[in-house]
Amino acid sequence: MKTLVLSNIRFPEPHIESTLSTIIKKEEPETIVLDGDTTQCYWDYECPRVIDVLYVIRSIAPWAQVVYVQGDMDPHAVKCITAEPRYREEIIGTTMYITEAASVKYYILHGHQGDLDQLRRSIGAGPWDWVVLGQPKRLEIDKLARVIYVGGITREYPPDSRGYLVLTDSSHYIRSLKA
Repeated sequence: MKTLVLSNIRFPEPHIESTLSTIIKKEEPETIVLDGDTTQCYWDYECPRVIDVLYVIRSIAPWAQVVYVQGDMDPHAVKCITAEPRYREEIIGTTMYITEAASVKYYILHGHQGDLDQLRRSIGAGPWDWVVLGQPKRLEIDKLARVIYVGGITREYPPDSRGYLVLTDSSHYIRSLKA
């Protein structure tokens, strides 16, 4: 099992499609988690942006399960996905996604919902579980707090905060997009 966690894509930013293609082809994940702020979607009329980014990802990785975790810039996205006949059955739209590897749970959420301690309590994460956040402009693994900051793909983020997370059956690691 290989899960790719991408956050703050900000589609349709210039060159984002080639960046997504490079990452997905390099990692070849079974699951792709879009961890918030994938595109801007506050209203119904912005639904085409959500559908467009899903189309791009589906065309790059037709084999992968896609999970769309809503962020603060795309709170309407899950409604758009459920309204779209071609994606409502195959794309998971949610506010949090939980996956498990090597008996450890990873709680993946965007992180705009509150501070870390409050989030950990509200989701019921145990002391050995990892919380994965996309909202903070950081790309790092805090082993003491058991939190992974996945940074972002967008070029709006500082170079040292651009990257993504990969979860495997036995470990996890972050990759930087410094260029």
